[in-house]
Amino acid sequence: MKNYLFNYFEGVFPIDEESDYYDIDDDFTINSLRVSLTGECNEECLYCHNEGISKSSKHSIDIENIISTIYSLKEFGLKKVKLTGGEPFLYKKIKQLIYAIKQIGDIDIFITTNGTLINKRIDEISPSLVKKISVSLDTLDEGKYRLITGKSCHSEVVKGLETLRKKNFNIEIDYVLLKSINTNKKDLLKIIDFCNLNNFNLQFIELSDAGDLNVYKKYYAEPINVLKKIGLDFDTDKYNNDRKIIKYKGIIITLCRSIKDVCLSSNGRCSGLRMLPDGQLTDFNY
Repeated sequence: MKNYLFNYFEGVFPIDEESDYYDIDDDFTINSLRVSLTGECNEECLYCHNEGISKSSKHSIDIENIISTIYSLKEFGLKKVKLTGGEPFLYKKIKQLIYAIKQIGDIDIFITTNGTLINKRIDEISPSLVKKISVSLDTLDEGKYRLITGKSCHSEVVKGLETLRKKNFNIEIDYVLLKSINTNKKDLLKIIDFCNLNNFNLQFIELSDAGDLNVYKKYYAEPINVLKKIGLDFDTDKYNNDRKIIKYKGIIITLCRSIKDVCLSSNGRCSGLRMLPDGQLTDFNY
């Protein structure tokens, strides 16, 4: 591993002496890197924990730092890079970054976005370069959308999804389960039918306690109980790590549980890292 990365990995792996960095087991791999391009976001979701980044942070990673890190992690089997934020489309050089990553070769790029800026920046991305775009959409009701996000951007997101669909992007909808807001049977079936109609995959996400604890206590809904209402029988005894995947009404639906311990969730593999907007590397717990 490159010397300049030593300080990034301190605290990520429990290693006492610097010399031990050179004696990593042959099976040691880093399969994925989640890059928080910026801490800035143009929405104010009530459950947002901003992936552990201060919302007042103005940091934004230099492309050169991202690329040099990817080159180094390629030595350890890196195959997947996910671009997120804050809101990744607020990162001005996202087009240049995507092309730079693809020049490295054999790296799949994923983007997680709130979807509000897709139509403004669609010409900067291509389905041939981005393997999947995950778009946050916790409701199809405009009033509930304003309640959840603090903004009136519902129509922009829906229009952005239509643009992505027409351009043949691989699309997944991220839907955080919020008690008394979007967990009734009508809302759940509505988002499933919407995804089925548009050939979007769907990910139901368990509310995390990493954000405001008062929000967590008020809106937490146990995913198994909620999803059984609509016939999605995710057997708790058959979880694959932190998630369960089934096919339902022609689409792939994933139940994503909140991760309490990265290593435990991945059966001790701990094969993913996060890069924060200030350039630091850490294990990802969000």
